Amino acid sequence: MLLLNKIAYAGHLTYFVCSDFYSFMLRIIYTASLLLLFVGVAHGQGNTFKAGWHTYQTGIIIHEYAYNCNFNDTVKLSLTDSSKVYATSDSLVTMTLCQPVKERSVYKTVNLLNAKKQILRTEEYKDDNQQMLKEWKYDDKNRKCYHLEENKRTGTVFKKTFNFTTDKKNGDFIILENAYYNGRIEFYTKTYYDKRLVKYKEVRLNDNNKDVVHIETFSYGENGRVKERTVFFPEWKVTKKFAENAGLMPAKCFKSFPAGIADKITPSTRLAYIKKVLTKNRATLSDAQCDEYEYCFTNGPGCEIVVTPTHINKGMKVVFRYKERLAMGK
Repeated sequence: MLLLNKIAYAGHLTYFVCSDFYSFMLRIIYTASLLLLFVGVAHGQGNTFKAGWHTYQTGIIIHEYAYNCNFNDTVKLSLTDSSKVYATSDSLVTMTLCQPVKERSVYKTVNLLNAKKQILRTEEYKDDNQQMLKEWKYDDKNRKCYHLEENKRTGTVFKKTFNFTTDKKNGDFIILENAYYNGRIEFYTKTYYDKRLVKYKEVRLNDNNKDVVHIETFSYGENGRVKERTVFFPEWKVTKKFAENAGLMPAKCFKSFPAGIADKITPSTRLAYIKKVLTKNRATLSDAQCDEYEYCFTNGPGCEIVVTPTHINKGMKVVFRYKERLAMGK
């Protein structure tokens, strides 16, 4: 009986050991496949990447890392997201690979641009499954005249067409937008811009192009951002006002600065570099007048750190971007 118990215990232990080993090997295989995807896609034969049915020469790689940051006595960074953008040397084709920290899926976005650097087509994938297709068209004056979004998962299609005219009374610029949902007109919009091309009014009309749904007007703060939206609903004769906190901030809360740190930057030294930049600019980041802010700290044309508030325990979101130009892409 004692021998039988020992045999049963050994078999039970063997099951758990094998089970744990199997799970461990699955994690190893999964990690290795991600490494092959991220590294091999741009460092295969001839440093190329595949977007759609075509293979392109990689000229530029942009590394991007997003962190949550708590900045008390010391800088504490917690990685939330990371991505790599592979681009041709002329930047007319880009492919972004992103894997959120708490997910196993890899998200891929492919962008195709025309010679004037206007976006023509975007394809979005989750792993190998296409999620979204977006397309744009432009008129002979380089104005966007068509936009389409097709959800590949649900089959729904949103489409917008744009026409342009001038207000005969004051000469202001007007964009006429027709919005369709699965081929059926959904609403019309007239957007008004002054002679400096600043949007000041938007009129939304029903699908009959007659009944006004709402009229929205915009006012701006000294920093050039919207500080208040006023929406009038004719059907109920009601006006609602919505304050936009970012527009109420001083202009100094939205600025770009030289980083002021001359260290040579590589993805492997990014954490130390980010901490140095944030520590050096502590006074700017703790300005009591700036509840909303966006600071961009630059180190030449190939590196930037963008800092915005999260409003959670006075935390910050820190995005680090580093551009790597390959020798063959110069």
